[in-house]
Amino acid sequence: MGCVVESIPEPPAKVTERLIPLLEDPEPDTRRTAALSLGKIGDPQCIPALVSALSDPDDQVRQWSAWALGTMSDSLSEQALMALVQRLTDPSESVKQAVVLALGRTTIPEDLLQVLTEAYDISTMTTQRTIIQTLSHFEFPFSYSLYLKALQSPDPMTRQAAIAGLGELGNRRGLPILRTHLLQDTSVGVRSEAAFRLGKLGSSADVAALKQAMETDSTPNVHFWASWALDQIVQHT
Repeated sequence: MGCVVESIPEPPAKVTERLIPLLEDPEPDTRRTAALSLGKIGDPQCIPALVSALSDPDDQVRQWSAWALGTMSDSLSEQALMALVQRLTDPSESVKQAVVLALGRTTIPEDLLQVLTEAYDISTMTTQRTIIQTLSHFEFPFSYSLYLKALQSPDPMTRQAAIAGLGELGNRRGLPILRTHLLQDTSVGVRSEAAFRLGKLGSSADVAALKQAMETDSTPNVHFWASWALDQIVQHT
């Protein structure tokens, strides 16, 4: 009989030091695994190496490098943020989506994130949805015009994210838009979101639209949120 001698786990800093050189390994699989592992560890010392890996010839290496940088959002320098922004023109949609999600976890300045307006116009529907969902976490005034553009999207999830973004902005000039989509949008999710946002932001001027939705919309979810919104408005007027 014998016993198993377990090795003492290496500290994260040591593991990070060993992983960083693997981002330049000849094998793409090794570079991908290294980027993924560095993101899971989250040691900021690897940020410069991950920024360099954003230019890797392999799509998945770039994707996982962007994701990894997003896990260390609080430690990113302006140079690292700028490197992420520049990848918004990446030819790979999966990379662009990873970049947008990473930027959404940061405290990026408004002027750097405005490039998303241009990125929206050249992106696929999936990435456009991700851009709008990301912007809805911020309250940048420039987002208003992009939300209006997104409300023309055939994708209901993009429209719902745009309605949520308008609500988060808290700009009352968006109330007529919320009322219109509450009563006319083909998506239950969009109509429900519009009712919810009217309950958060609306006033007595929105009561008629909410009552109309309760009377004419047979969808239980929309009926519930319209009723809730009416209660909220009554309580605050």
